[in-house]
Amino acid sequence: MKIKTVLALSLLVNLFYLINVLISLGIRFSNIINGILGIIFVVSIGGSVLFLIRSKQRKGYHPYLSLTVLTLSLASLGWFAFINYFSLIMGV
Repeated sequence: MKIKTVLALSLLVNLFYLINVLISLGIRFSNIINGILGIIFVVSIGGSVLFLIRSKQRKGYHPYLSLTVLTLSLASLGWFAFINYFSLIMGV
């Protein structure tokens, strides 16, 4: 799979997660989905950083997709960690 396709899929997953959390359809998911989402957020951060490093070497290449995925992945991972830590402390 090309890296752009992976970044586009990561972008969709991050947008789905953030929209889902912001409109309060369910902040906490099951343990399996939490594990999968955590892995997806970390992999998308790594992929976007790798793509940014590669794009520096090419002339005339615009890394907007990678920057978008990086910021959304960091926001998703931060919210994901906060909610899971908060629910762990509260005992929910």
